[in-house]
Amino acid sequence: MFLLITVVVSSWLLWRAFRPRGAPLFSPRKHWSLLLARPMVDAMAVEGFYSPACDHFTEQSQTILRAALLHQAGIRSNSNDEAVRAHFSATLDQQWFGLDLQALTATDDPRAAMAFACVRVTFLVRCALLMRWLEPDLAWRVLLLNAQRAQDCFDSWEDFGKAYQSGRKQWVATFRVDSLGEAFDEPQLRQLLAPGGGAWADVTWRTPAALNPVLVR
Repeated sequence: MFLLITVVVSSWLLWRAFRPRGAPLFSPRKHWSLLLARPMVDAMAVEGFYSPACDHFTEQSQTILRAALLHQAGIRSNSNDEAVRAHFSATLDQQWFGLDLQALTATDDPRAAMAFACVRVTFLVRCALLMRWLEPDLAWRVLLLNAQRAQDCFDSWEDFGKAYQSGRKQWVATFRVDSLGEAFDEPQLRQLLAPGGGAWADVTWRTPAALNPVLVR
């Protein structure tokens, strides 16, 4: 009997140690909305961006990202967290759709600018949530609206990625700052679209529709 108990306990311990551990994901809509930022997430090697288990950045990550995030949001770099939260609470709902689109030049391609803005808004809002500058309901409302904007304006991940390529190139060509991103050319796009391993490869473009009248948790 003792031997049987020992075998059973040992087997349970082995199963517990080596059982598959799939990382939990957000709902399909939320996860889809976050995938828009993949070029910037890869550039900055941000950990926990797609994980519901991650609800805040480490102090090191906050230090690295803080100044650039504030610059993108148009907030003074010496603002404390309370002031940043107040700014986002008062303005984000009404102004998110204009972020990175107010500084366009006469020669900018609007469609390329839209793709660039969609990527950057996703990265900014998710990071602001992880900086604890935003309430989750507000953050996810903006993320899902931004995702629906992308679905409405582009036909596929490839179409979106090519437009983002052009959008970033025209942005930095006129000395506008993108300190949280890096060059995104054809090899990077092909890697995201590569069947079987690319982050965008096996994700359908318009399903699920990002926008839903009821916030999906």
